[in-house]
Amino acid sequence: MGTGKIKSRKLAKKTPLTRSQMMQAVHSKNTKPEVIVRRGLFKQGFRYRLHRRDLPGTPDIFVLKYGVVVFINGCFWHQHGCKLTSRPKSNSEFWDNKFTNNVVRDIKTNWQLSLEGYRVATIWECSLLNEESAKRTLERLTAFIQSDEESIEI
Repeated sequence: MGTGKIKSRKLAKKTPLTRSQMMQAVHSKNTKPEVIVRRGLFKQGFRYRLHRRDLPGTPDIFVLKYGVVVFINGCFWHQHGCKLTSRPKSNSEFWDNKFTNNVVRDIKTNWQLSLEGYRVATIWECSLLNEESAKRTLERLTAFIQSDEESIEI
């Protein structure tokens, strides 16, 4: 019985090839959190455009009628600081640079969009983990879109 556990732990260890394959499987468009937000907004009657490449940062959702851009950020990739945020132990210098660059780019993008007159909503992946929190998040996002607030982070 004890030997089986040791074997399964050895199999669970990530090799560089496995880790590389896992990272390649991560997509930036049409993620599960993004689809949850899109469906919720559509049910509320909002119409939007996806992934507008002509806007800074290529927002996940753009609600033209209200001048609102929505980014749905993964907590790991954008270093939110919640329980979903971690840092890989191997190749730490690479990851530190990667995460720092992501955070700085997010700040610049939000600033550029504000200068162009857009209102910015940032939705974190952790706010969509279960049905109840996703419902609250969508309610807050809907209220933001219909308000005059400049930005929101949920």
